[in-house]
Amino acid sequence: MATVDATSSAGNPFAAELLERSAAGFGGFAASVMLEKSPEIKTRYKPDPFADWKSHLTQRILELAAAVNTGEPLVFTSRVLWSRKAFLARNQEETDLVISLAALRDVLADKLPAAAAAEPLAYVEQAMATLSDAQPTPDASELDPQKKTDRLALRYLQDVLEGNSTKALDDVLAAGDQGMSMMDIYTQVLMPAQREIGRLWHLGDVSISEEHLVTSATQRAMAVVVHQASRAEPNGKTMVAAAVTGNVHDIGLRAISDVYQIAGWRTVYLGADVPMQELPSTLTFFDADLLLMSATLSTQLPRVRVAIKTVRDRCERDCKILVGGAAFDEAPEVWRKVGADGYAGSMDDALAQGARLVGL
Repeated sequence: MATVDATSSAGNPFAAELLERSAAGFGGFAASVMLEKSPEIKTRYKPDPFADWKSHLTQRILELAAAVNTGEPLVFTSRVLWSRKAFLARNQEETDLVISLAALRDVLADKLPAAAAAEPLAYVEQAMATLSDAQPTPDASELDPQKKTDRLALRYLQDVLEGNSTKALDDVLAAGDQGMSMMDIYTQVLMPAQREIGRLWHLGDVSISEEHLVTSATQRAMAVVVHQASRAEPNGKTMVAAAVTGNVHDIGLRAISDVYQIAGWRTVYLGADVPMQELPSTLTFFDADLLLMSATLSTQLPRVRVAIKTVRDRCERDCKILVGGAAFDEAPEVWRKVGADGYAGSMDDALAQGARLVGL
């Protein structure tokens, strides 16, 4: 089996670009190969198994392109393991996933030029090996009704989904009146509720509209909670927060920005899907000491790398860059490969890392 040293690989932009440009075509070829070799799969994915698998494999190829671009195999392997969880949650055959990866490997070996084939094939082989060795892990985001704060999060979710957002917010504010800090409300109630609604959507137990309903309610709750929270004295530092181009999931970034504000930072929240070419002038205008950048999908990692390089090349200030988000969580060392100064996997960690980077 081909192998790649994940610690030394700097990525292969040429191969990554070929994969990204040809994702739909390679996905269609791979779907045809797997259905031809395993025709029994057609009976499990009606009415259009080819379309289903072409879509699935196209997304895997885009994730593979991101992994190859950053030189980090875990970026691809983690998404394959996530797909297995989705298959198991929906009572689909795990072996179908294995067959699809084998078809993808064969198509890439046939279609990619020699100069671009080594890393993609090695990454696919590594993911297949991990898939056969690793056992599915329990979903840590599932709320436990035996835990007090999880019960509050579950009640919050139930009220919102039943159309009682006002009652849900009242319960959250009551917890604050009873001594729960703003940080604890965020980390132990609102963000766990968001993870739970994501888990339920993953299982197919809630609709997209229900997930949007909860997200909207949580954003309103956060605005009220942060407004009522007591704040530290200003520390003289400015943090700019931005979700990378293409990332529309910014609620976690919003929460961390609120935490920075409460801790005494001047915060400039740019929100979701920020054009990377505008970051240098924005950071310069606001005299930023720290840029907090988030990415949710692994396919967004190459954009993070480009955004960071753009800031390094064009920003008139020595602005430190801290990254986070789901795209980094399964491959924690990838932050080094995109050129950031640090990575944070939680709100507490983000606050501590930011302070460290600017010398507080």
